[in-house]
Amino acid sequence: MDFRKFLTGKNLLISIVLVALVFSTAGYFLFRKPPRVPMEPYVPASALAYLEINSLTDLMDGLTDTKAWQEIAPVLGLSSQLKQLGSGIDLMSRTGIGPDEIVTLGRAQYAIVVTGIEAKATSTEEGAALNIKPQFALIAETHASPETAAKLVSDRAAILAKRIFGEATREETADYQGTSVLIFRGEPEGRQLVATSSGSVVILANHEAAAKVCLDAIARRTATLAEDELLKQRRSEVDADAGIFAYVTNAGIEKLTQVGPALFATRFTNDPDKLSMVANLFGNMSKQTAEAFFYSLTFNDKEGVTEKYFTLLRPQLARGLAETMRPANNGNDFAVLALIPQNAQECTVLKVESAGALPENLLKGLSPGLDIVAGLALREFVIGFRKELGLEPGETLNNSIGSEVAIVKTQEDEPVALVFRVKDRNALSAAVNKYLTQDKATITKENYNGVEIQISSKADGSSAAFVGEYLILATRNQIAGMIDAQANGRSIEKDEQVKSAFANAPRFASVLSFEDDSLKTAKMLLAISKLTRVTDGAPEILERGEVRASLERLPKLQSYTVFRDAGVYAETRSAIGVFKRLGEWLE
Repeated sequence: MDFRKFLTGKNLLISIVLVALVFSTAGYFLFRKPPRVPMEPYVPASALAYLEINSLTDLMDGLTDTKAWQEIAPVLGLSSQLKQLGSGIDLMSRTGIGPDEIVTLGRAQYAIVVTGIEAKATSTEEGAALNIKPQFALIAETHASPETAAKLVSDRAAILAKRIFGEATREETADYQGTSVLIFRGEPEGRQLVATSSGSVVILANHEAAAKVCLDAIARRTATLAEDELLKQRRSEVDADAGIFAYVTNAGIEKLTQVGPALFATRFTNDPDKLSMVANLFGNMSKQTAEAFFYSLTFNDKEGVTEKYFTLLRPQLARGLAETMRPANNGNDFAVLALIPQNAQECTVLKVESAGALPENLLKGLSPGLDIVAGLALREFVIGFRKELGLEPGETLNNSIGSEVAIVKTQEDEPVALVFRVKDRNALSAAVNKYLTQDKATITKENYNGVEIQISSKADGSSAAFVGEYLILATRNQIAGMIDAQANGRSIEKDEQVKSAFANAPRFASVLSFEDDSLKTAKMLLAISKLTRVTDGAPEILERGEVRASLERLPKLQSYTVFRDAGVYAETRSAIGVFKRLGEWLE
């Protein structure tokens, strides 16, 4: 056959297509990642919580592609090497060419499982403290051979342990149900690193019990989360191919109610009496209300991340809360934003029917679904809250306050300010007078730019002012700042991001929020720059003009909350989401 004649015209085109098809098919099988597998069968049903990451390289790519990274990393001197490193690991994981550790790192799927929590009360120079130590395990589905997984544990576990505990690390080997388990112990006494493998799965844990229960799950000697009905039914509420997924089980909710309320309450107040009241409320309420918690994080077109939260509640309580927090049907009228200064750190707006009677309605709507202990805790909280506002039994603000309440954090060292839409100014004036004159306090008045500010002699600096159709309860300086923001047009009403977020929020959302978390984002990247020795991590670096200019271009955190018949759903869009917490952990 004359191949020169054959490879002409139509035959040449067909040949090229066939060759391309062969190479593309070969490339597909050569460069594709191992298929993802469900991680729930590796997690014991008794777990308190678990977090799932399907691909570290995808996570790294998503983070370095965000606007936050693109804006701030170059200013801090962080090069593109981290992104290149991710691409290199991804290529090795697809081809299988490279060190076993790197190939496995890129191919693996991960789950962090919390199997228990130890809580001990300790005494410090600053007073009593609660020391919480979770028992957890890192489970990695390596998609490698059992021999490769076992070799990875035997070769690398000791090196990792010495980096954590130092050269004084003690090592021992134990057998559990036919599986070899390496146990490394360090100082102080009780610190452990446990390493083992089962088939293609590698386990690292901080306690023997955590490793063993995970081995039992993998070997099907115990029930797993693959059989968890709530997880199967509700995961889709938040997860659509998310980069990170987390689930707190019903057992986890129960455990958190024992140790979480005291920690959570400190976000609201430092007053011992109020702290006890808030902790008591959340402790008893959580036991009676929440069944499970779901979370996911997805990278959002290089702008930032979208995080979704869904708290599944017991049916009767969910319906009672949804009824109490029913959104007001007044469209996207957010005139209150004109009073919020542009430099405010946080602002949350509640748009609910009967906002003035919200505490009483919560008590009425939730009490039927609570036991007597939780019901009394909620009643105590409502009574205490009403007392703070100077309300007597039987008095209500329902006819005085409209359907809009804003909670504003102006600066870190300032108290929270409250802004209410007014329905009846005369009726509300009497309540304000009672609030400001509690504990025999007196009132002085100041005219500020045409607005009368009433200033209480109370130690907390409580003040009040009617500004247009709104009542502001805050300090004198905060009120003055809000008056100036409205008068000078320097309010968040002029911020296109905030305005767009509030205008485009679902009409059925009862709570809308924004937060300027750009500084927290910058601190996270600064911590990475210190970790990689690009900078010394000095806080003064963030004061540089080019850094400040980059921060101003970052998207603000925006969120909305919807109260459904099944529970509470919230969605947040921000620059880097939960990753900003890394800055606190790496400090």
